[in-house]
Amino acid sequence: MRTLNRLAALALATLAIAARADYAPKAWDVVTLAEGVHGFVWRDPLADPIEGNALFIVNEEDVVVVDSGLLPSSARIMAKELKRLTSKPVRFVVNTHWHNDHVGGNGVYRELWPGVEFISHEDTRTDILEQVFANREANLQANERTTDTYAKYIESGVDGDGKPLAPDRRQRLAEVVAMYRAVLPDLRQVRKVPPDVTFRDRLVLRRGERTIEILWLGLGNTRGDAVVFLPKERIVATGDLLVWPVPFMFGSYHAEWPATLAKLDALAADTLFLSHGAPQRDRGYLRQVRDLLAFIRDEAKQAAATDLPPAEAKKAIDLGEWKKRFAQGDAKRERAFDAFVTAPSLERAIRQARGDAGAMTQKLR
Repeated sequence: MRTLNRLAALALATLAIAARADYAPKAWDVVTLAEGVHGFVWRDPLADPIEGNALFIVNEEDVVVVDSGLLPSSARIMAKELKRLTSKPVRFVVNTHWHNDHVGGNGVYRELWPGVEFISHEDTRTDILEQVFANREANLQANERTTDTYAKYIESGVDGDGKPLAPDRRQRLAEVVAMYRAVLPDLRQVRKVPPDVTFRDRLVLRRGERTIEILWLGLGNTRGDAVVFLPKERIVATGDLLVWPVPFMFGSYHAEWPATLAKLDALAADTLFLSHGAPQRDRGYLRQVRDLLAFIRDEAKQAAATDLPPAEAKKAIDLGEWKKRFAQGDAKRERAFDAFVTAPSLERAIRQARGDAGAMTQKLR
């Protein structure tokens, strides 16, 4: 995340750093992938708050959109860009999975195009209702408490353990506080609009001459990941089955995910439209992610065969070389790898290898 005056904010070290002026909106691009197929792409996929891209499929009489974003304000930006491309109405929005940054803008699309219908895998609809909407107020209040706590740390110069804040940690906390102060009011405007149409394995939309296949390829990042495949245009929107520059492994299915990516790899597509990161024209990164997941799966099986608790058993799994491959010396990517891969995946993968039913839930832990 970029700030307008980072040094001044740090010097103040008071609640004033949390003012909205300290939070700069993110940059985006709209890219054309084929005739009538356009991608809304956030330039920095790791910029706070992390949000998903959107795909606009403009057909003869209407539009199909893939994913609606995190914030209502972001969904309005996307909708404005879409209206620059066409005056045709949005007929369907596909929610590729249940995470907030892919469903938060549903209400905006329903407001702007009242006839729109939302499509998802049947498990995704359940998880949107149970994991997103049912927990929304509790999550908002938790984020507000965290924001207030971090602001107090910055004001006092020490953390909750009484340890002085190092400059880099203080800076990061300042950025997080500023970001949350800016987006929490926006998050409170999210409307509870779940999918109307669900499918199990495959749903085909025929919009004029265009064929749009919505597919479930197997367990992966979530239990209901959908990909959107345009066979004629040879484009596939991957959802969070594949994101760049590091995978998101929260609440995931590590044993099955490599096989699911192999099915994605087998689709006759020349362009991979990622929910996070720029579109890709080759399979090198996809196969790197698949190999990492296979490594975690295999190492977790070995660790699961010991008598050690998962917190101890995971210490035998070394992701150091993988971290180097994904981060390529970039400190921000290194932190992302720690937070998005190492922390959420190792214990969960071990518990799954042991047949722990609790490790097969969709909660982000």
